[in-house]
Amino acid sequence: MSQPLDWSIAIAGECMVTRPFSMYREERFTALRDLLHESDVTYAHLEMNLGDHRELHPARGDWFGSFMLAEAELADQLRWLGVDVVSAANNHSLDFGEQGLAATLASCRGAGLATAGTGQDLDEARRPVYVETPQGRLALVSLSSGNRPHEWAGRPKGTMVGRPGINPLRVDWTYHVPRDTAEQLKAAARGLGILRTHENCGPGKTGRVLAEDEFQYTLPGGQSASGELVFKEADEFQILSECHPGDLEGNLRSIRSAAALADVVMVAHHFNVSEGARGDRPPRFVREFAHRAIEAGADIFVGHGWHKTMGIEIHQGKPIFYGLGNFFAQSEFLDHVPSDAYETWGHDIDRLPTLTPDMWPLHPGLDGPSETWWSSAVIKVHLTEGRLTDVTLHPVEMGREVTKEAKITRSTGKSAKHPLTEGRPVLADQVNGARVVERYQQLSAEYGTVVELEGGVGRVRVDS
Repeated sequence: MSQPLDWSIAIAGECMVTRPFSMYREERFTALRDLLHESDVTYAHLEMNLGDHRELHPARGDWFGSFMLAEAELADQLRWLGVDVVSAANNHSLDFGEQGLAATLASCRGAGLATAGTGQDLDEARRPVYVETPQGRLALVSLSSGNRPHEWAGRPKGTMVGRPGINPLRVDWTYHVPRDTAEQLKAAARGLGILRTHENCGPGKTGRVLAEDEFQYTLPGGQSASGELVFKEADEFQILSECHPGDLEGNLRSIRSAAALADVVMVAHHFNVSEGARGDRPPRFVREFAHRAIEAGADIFVGHGWHKTMGIEIHQGKPIFYGLGNFFAQSEFLDHVPSDAYETWGHDIDRLPTLTPDMWPLHPGLDGPSETWWSSAVIKVHLTEGRLTDVTLHPVEMGREVTKEAKITRSTGKSAKHPLTEGRPVLADQVNGARVVERYQQLSAEYGTVVELEGGVGRVRVDS
């Protein structure tokens, strides 16, 4: 059809959802559901594997985090809430291997949830997924940065089938150090026999060609890996991240294809990596890709992976949301926890019969108060004749106050030893909602984006 006159798109954050919720009827929850249902399309990021734990097996033993798995029926619950399309590419997509990936896709498709970002090979994982609506056609391209090599989807070749996995955007990392530090690092590497320079790199040695002022450590146990620990002489200390050229072009090609075949194009980028500690600003490679995605034809770019809200940028008249934050935060209620998880969190696995899913600590990000883990916003984007006309931020909370202390307001469980937060989203009250919007105001100002608070809702000033 011709380009629609008006679109209303709802955007929700990361769904670490483990419990059914369609039975709740309180006003702040039903109003949230209405907000999603009244949109032409609602998007969310699925940070969970869905399937039968009796048929799936954990895929790795050194993962310092949660193994994300919940029942398949939760796809139906998200559909009931109003979600139409989800991105599925993230650092948990293969927590339960290829079987878990396939089970998640089957669960979503069975519930009528369009899904992008993973597949049986790279072509399937990278292709846009399309959502048909009375307003027209929306496309979603989903990708992930920070996954391990065996999680990247691969293409079929000749007599070989493709490799199931995620659609990757790999990252080239370069550690900039002053000259005197570089010389010390080289000397240490020579002494240990682990130095690689531009003179002895090439096919079969590294996936990256080193410049004359770069050198690399080939650490024991990782000498068959590529592109790690590349140092460069520079004026000051800095970690520089850049998009892998091949993955960048492959994803831009998918975006250009989507722009030719759909009326609205969304791009969802999950990244769990950072240039040092996770702060409030996206890594350089994320901003690089966001700009290139918009220039290739994307109408909306969303980022997630750090489980916190971040700033909003308007680039060439299109919105970039660098961090959506959590929408469901229920990883404390994962019921099927493999032995590897207990071991990495310091529990005595010789006592496995006595270890249960309520043990603490067992999940990342929940070992102390967090002002940003338990709140975010449902973002409503309005497009008129392909032009951005309005962006509103509707704050939500998941059972804690939006403060540094993060006092629990909705708990689950009777034990006070380690209180658990319900983790289900409801519309925030006026006080907590204002705090969510204030964070957006502060972080978006760095990009020249003005966010105003009106009646408990944030509104992004859009130039007409």
